[in-house]
Amino acid sequence: MKSPVFLLLSLTILLANLTAQDTWQALPGAPNFIGPFSKLDDVDFVDANTGWTLNATGKVFKTTDGGATWTEKADLGEFLRCIKFVDAQVGYVASLRGSFGGPPSNAKIFKTTDGGDTWTDLTVAISPEPIGVCGLSVVDAQTVYGCGAFYGPARLYKSLDGGTSWTNIDLSAYATSVVDLHFFSPELGFVVGAGPAGSGGGLILKTTDGGDTWEVVHSTGIGSDLLWKIQALDRDHLYASIAGVSMVHGARILISADGGDTWTSKLVAEGEVHLQGVGFLDERRGFAGGFFDGVYATEDGGDNWELIEVGANYNRFQKIDDTLMYASGHTIYRYTGSPDTTITSAQELFPAPNYGLTVAPNPARDLVNVSYHLGNATHLQLALYDAQGREVRSFYRGWHPAGTFERSQPVGELPPGRYLLALLSREGDTQTQVLIE
Repeated sequence: MKSPVFLLLSLTILLANLTAQDTWQALPGAPNFIGPFSKLDDVDFVDANTGWTLNATGKVFKTTDGGATWTEKADLGEFLRCIKFVDAQVGYVASLRGSFGGPPSNAKIFKTTDGGDTWTDLTVAISPEPIGVCGLSVVDAQTVYGCGAFYGPARLYKSLDGGTSWTNIDLSAYATSVVDLHFFSPELGFVVGAGPAGSGGGLILKTTDGGDTWEVVHSTGIGSDLLWKIQALDRDHLYASIAGVSMVHGARILISADGGDTWTSKLVAEGEVHLQGVGFLDERRGFAGGFFDGVYATEDGGDNWELIEVGANYNRFQKIDDTLMYASGHTIYRYTGSPDTTITSAQELFPAPNYGLTVAPNPARDLVNVSYHLGNATHLQLALYDAQGREVRSFYRGWHPAGTFERSQPVGELPPGRYLLALLSREGDTQTQVLIE
């Protein structure tokens, strides 16, 4: 572990080298959702002043003064996940399956035509109804795409008439799960997620005909990789973040400079750093965040990164212009040209999930016994990964009731070494190392 003196020196050097534009600040008036694995999942601004965010308890918030003040506009009672607006009046919000801590139910897509004052449930027009929607992309007033969920199945939801009718497109031939997407036009778009089990890990799909056919343009080749967010800086430069549990490959992003046809992996940080979001201001300056304190910054196109100790649990980055960017995490963060780096504290509103994940015996030889506790029903993935990030044993995958549970898997045929047991739910995740002798 680096010493506090080293970290302070690194931060001082970084801040001295950055221009005034390279400043992140927590917005003191913004809503928050705080805990080690808690976050505001999305943020969307239509200009420098007008934007919206949401939280997992179903609330939608709006600002009209650049984030200085926020007003609660709706309480939709769903586990809200993503939000996207066409303009200052028309927008969409979508949810995961079920309410926060509630029983399983189908996901929802809502639409507003008055800036968020009222919302209409569009889900009745989608057949079959979605299990979860993690990402939205709005091309124009008529063309809207959604995708999800990170826990599967892999589906694309498409509307060409402003949400009145929808097409539910099955992507399971290419992916086990999809998390985010970006469409440049009604025809050209990209979806990111994870490939079929045992195939190529993190996955990027491209369509040029509105989702009728798809091409796999990139696969990471690491089984535990799940691509989480995609950003289009322009038609040529795209960025995608990798959320994985690899002990040897580190935290990485993917960069394309040719319109998404080819992708290059860039290392952000060594070790088990759980990335979530990525956002670039231009071809040189970018940021990456996730389930950790601070945000990583690069000034050379992703070749080198430094950790800036501002905020935590960054998930979505949105560029407004070359000197202004917003991000969602524990709260809403703003990058501006201001030298003010004051960080405001926020009250912890929601406790972090405590899964009580234990493994016995550890070291193990023939059998791994896992025990854990869920405070509420949720989608759950519990699996064992090797040092290369490949899933070698699956303990559970799917909708899971609340309670305390024990599960076992034989490991006698696995090679001796270090493995990683990872529990992932929609509320957060936790990991622990397992030694097999």
